Amino acid sequence: MLIAIIGAGIVGLQIARAFREKGHDVFVLDKEAFLGEHTSGRNSGVIHSGIFYKTGSFKEKICIEGNRLTYEWVDQLKVPYIPCGKWVVPEEGQESQLEPFFERICKLPILSPQIKSSDEIVREEPNLRPTRGIFIPSTGIVDAASYVKVLARYLEGQGVTIVLNCEVLEMTEGILKTTRGDIEFDLAVNSAGLFADHLANISGLEGYEIRPCRGDYYILNKNLIRRPVYHLPYKEAQGLGIHLTPTMDGQVLLGPNAFFIENKQDYSLRSDPESFQKSLAFYLPGCTNGCLSPAYSGNRPKLFFQGEQLTEFTIVKKDNWIHLLGIESPGLTAAPALANYVVGLI
Repeated sequence: MLIAIIGAGIVGLQIARAFREKGHDVFVLDKEAFLGEHTSGRNSGVIHSGIFYKTGSFKEKICIEGNRLTYEWVDQLKVPYIPCGKWVVPEEGQESQLEPFFERICKLPILSPQIKSSDEIVREEPNLRPTRGIFIPSTGIVDAASYVKVLARYLEGQGVTIVLNCEVLEMTEGILKTTRGDIEFDLAVNSAGLFADHLANISGLEGYEIRPCRGDYYILNKNLIRRPVYHLPYKEAQGLGIHLTPTMDGQVLLGPNAFFIENKQDYSLRSDPESFQKSLAFYLPGCTNGCLSPAYSGNRPKLFFQGEQLTEFTIVKKDNWIHLLGIESPGLTAAPALANYVVGLI
């Protein structure tokens, strides 16, 4: 079959890989001039473990499977990454939630989490506020931009055609009308992230809306932690909250926060640094005011159906289209597992 995949982020590229492995002819189209211009290139670069999602959910299962496969792929492609694990620690008022959360995640099919005493954590992270916490060994950090670029080169070597500056304007039966001309297809895969609702609408799938949820980041130009530091989850939150992530180049990333905006392509960082500074002071009390600098912003593709927010990854097969909707975090981690799932639909 001739497969047209719209969206050259990490999810779209992994779907291209999976279809090409089955022997199909594959085109990947993207309206931007560069790969991974939106969600894939504007995140924390964390290989997630799957512990923060609703028990038994598709998102939980696909993240856990994607975690294993992501490590296989970054190894094969020689993408820079560090399988460092992460800390999950309580913020003020969350102390009583530590053991129940630990008991829940110990039932997951992941490398065994470990409860650590304050002294044990401080021995490994002397700059971190002394606290009991949980060590999650399956988490890692990856150079996400490199992952996208190297995977794209690999796919081109396998015979996949990637076409940039190619926006889908409309479609008729078996033909995509684009800014680069007409493209025939037997099956189209909508992996357009923030813009997936537009493609769904023009292909006849109605009722879905993507609303951009901003996440801003600040950066600390010091190498003060060995592993990402997360707090226990908040109920009804739009994300995982401001956390600390060591970067591949020896700095510490703080973020993201979460708030809805109107423009999907607005990446101007306007968040006041006060809340980031507060988180920094809580986790790393030795850091003084003025340590942070603005980094970058990303927009999560939050999915709504008929006005109601959906929290699950949503994959809909309709006619000769497969639509991936609301693929936000942990999409980077889940990508190879999502790809295998999509191929299994035909």
